[in-house]
Amino acid sequence: MGSIGPVKAAIYHGAGRLSIEDHPDPSAGPGEIVIRTRACGLCGTDLMQWYQDTKAPVVLGHEPVGDVVEVGEGAPFEVGDRVFVHHHVPCLECELCVSGRDTLCDQFRATRIDPGGLAEFIRVPAENVNLDVHVLPEGMSDATGTLIEPLACILRGQRLAGVGPGLDVVIVGAGSMGLMEAELARVLGARTVVVIEPNEARRPAAAALGATVLPACDADAVREALGGGLAHQVIVCTHHHGAMNDALYLAGPAGVVQYFAPTPPGEMVPLDLGAVFWHEVQLQSTYSAGPADIRDALDLLASGRVRCDGIITHHVPFDHVDEAFRLARTGEALKVVIEFV
Repeated sequence: MGSIGPVKAAIYHGAGRLSIEDHPDPSAGPGEIVIRTRACGLCGTDLMQWYQDTKAPVVLGHEPVGDVVEVGEGAPFEVGDRVFVHHHVPCLECELCVSGRDTLCDQFRATRIDPGGLAEFIRVPAENVNLDVHVLPEGMSDATGTLIEPLACILRGQRLAGVGPGLDVVIVGAGSMGLMEAELARVLGARTVVVIEPNEARRPAAAALGATVLPACDADAVREALGGGLAHQVIVCTHHHGAMNDALYLAGPAGVVQYFAPTPPGEMVPLDLGAVFWHEVQLQSTYSAGPADIRDALDLLASGRVRCDGIITHHVPFDHVDEAFRLARTGEALKVVIEFV
């Protein structure tokens, strides 16, 4: 691909510093493909300096959609295919994979797209090509395609928590992920969905999804919203320490409290475990999404059953990637998609 000229990528240097720089042209080896990136969503993990600074310099971004421009020998795609690419894939053979915990597989942690989603061209390794690259339906926009990965992460978590018909779900936090949590819980058949959000400006978006919206983690208010009981599942989409603890008081007997947003390693969060012990409340965490989750998320978006386009508040050209990060960091944007074409 040397004939295409300089290839640009957004390099994260640490301490919040980004720059667009030349990057080596990618080339597809056996079983691999190269895509020309069309769009890539920004994830909350892209903004975590404590998480990304140890990797710097690095090309961030893991929600890409692009056109196949080069196909290595044996790769099952054609030039011109518009695809979603998953950045990690498991082996499907180890003990963790067989037990359904494929996102904890060693290969899952080791595989990645090259150099990252915020690059004009991306090389997709053969392992990823074989398991988790998908042609997008003709009617699906690039922006919607970038939501496949975050929706898949949410789907994996709700399956783990047991969200389903007739159950009551509380979502703590109405950022982009919290709103997608609320929408998916509705689709999975939850009886009542309550969203807790202290930021008044974010509450209307949750209400528009049909959720009951409360300003704080108030157990009495939750009981009233749920008809006298507490939640079967509480999903915490914030790393705010107070909210992480207050969420414990919102789960009913044998309920689940699932922590979706990580805190830095070594950061201690005080939790009142006495609030959960006598009611056998389960505490969970969930990480990323496997191939089955990706396929199901794609189907949910393609069918229109899940309606998430409204959470994308800003579309920013790649040349202004620093502005995209600023909008996301300051909270001015709910969800940012960086566009290359």
